[in-house]
Order: sequence, then structure tokens, then C-alpha cells
Amino acid sequence: MLTFTDKSQCCGCTACASICPKQAITMKPDGLGFLYPVINRSKCIECGLCEDVCAFNSHYEKSDFSVSEVYAVRHKNISEIETSRSGAVFIALSDWILEKGGIVYGVGYTDHFRAIHKRATTKQQRDEFKGSKYVQSDLNTVFVQIKNDLKQGLYVLFSGTPCQTSGLQSYLKKLRVNVEKLFVIDLVCHGVPAPYIWRDYLEYVERKRKKKVLSINFRDKSKCGWTSHKESFTFSDKTVVCSTYSDLFCKP
Repeated sequence: MLTFTDKSQCCGCTACASICPKQAITMKPDGLGFLYPVINRSKCIECGLCEDVCAFNSHYEKSDFSVSEVYAVRHKNISEIETSRSGAVFIALSDWILEKGGIVYGVGYTDHFRAIHKRATTKQQRDEFKGSKYVQSDLNTVFVQIKNDLKQGLYVLFSGTPCQTSGLQSYLKKLRVNVEKLFVIDLVCHGVPAPYIWRDYLEYVERKRKKKVLSINFRDKSKCGWTSHKESFTFSDKTVVCSTYSDLFCKP
């Protein structure tokens, strides 16, 4: 049975919940909204799969990056760069996957801008994944969906944090799923802010402006500048406002 006493020993990747044969593990938010596994002991059969799959265990097999290839990438279409981050490499790679009839997984929103991983089969659906979302995403049942897609022989692209990509690869390896058609993109991660802090910040912005937020851009190149780390908000009256340095969500 998976046990940990220190929250730093878990990243909330959902690998343990996804692999449990009895669905005895659910992901529950703590006081800050971070998701952690909770085990229903009445369902647990002590199979040990949740422990074996955990990417935070010391025995977890790491990839060998002793020989690495490094590339600098910039999309040829300037409009894609203007509406993306990091040179729009995600758009170029996901276009290739979608053109092969594959599936793309990335972070979008549900409810009122709660970050969640989603499945896309078209470029229009995929475009919701553009841009940075500086908050922990809810993976929900994505690992299981990816397993099913790969078993059907589909190409799959998954974009997430290094913890999430490690958890996914460990999960698929334990189930002996053929990953020849799986492509993963992770990012240089400085840690993910708490979902409830983001929720409360958004409520603060709406209360301050006395308007409902319709859309968000964590790093808006067109409104806030290409080098800034300001958020922009589009409000119900169609006005677009960049955060001031006194009330930024992400302070550089």
C-alpha cells in the first residue's frame, strides 16, 4: 500500500490512482488545492502496484540523459509564435501528431478557469492548450485514456510537467503498453502554484474590477510585452487589462 508522511514525496501525477485494479485510490485536494492520493482501505488488496509505479520512489528507473541532443526551435508562422510560448514548438509537434490522426493531451480549463488536462483530436481543440498555465493541473483519467489510445495504435502527444511525464511513462511501462507512438513534452519547471491560491486570486481580480473574467493569458505578448511575466484579463465588458506589478499572480 502506498504510504508517505511528507507531501514532498508526492507530485499528484495520478499514476497510482490510474493503475489501481480495484479503484481504491482517489485524488483529493488538500487545503491549498494540491491533489494527493487517498486510499480506501476496504477496497485495497495490497497488490503493491501503487508503490511500484510511483515515480518518486528511489527504485524508480530513470532515463539516461548522459548523451543529449539540444535544439533551438522557432515556428515558421509568426502568428503562432505571437499566441504561444517558447517558440511555438508545441504547435509544430502537435500539428504533426494530429495530421497522422493522433491525439494531443495538454492543459486547458474547466469550470471557472480551473486547470485540467484535456484530450484533443482537432487543431481547434488543441489551441486551448496554447500558452502557459501557472498552476497545478488536474490529470483526472488522462493516463487511462492515453493507455487506451496507444492500445488502439494511435499516435499520442502528451504535454505536462516533468513529474507528470515521468508518472505517465512509469504507468505505461508497468502495464507493458507499447509506447512507440507516444511522444511527451515536458518543460523547465520551477514548481506549480496551488490551485486554490489561483482560484482566490481570480476572485480578487473580479472583485477589484467589479467585472467577470471571460478569458486569461498568463503571459500576454500582444498586451503586456514579449518579455513580461504579467497576466492579462479580458472582462465581461470586453476590456483587456494587464496586471500591475503590485498585484501580479506570478512575480518574476
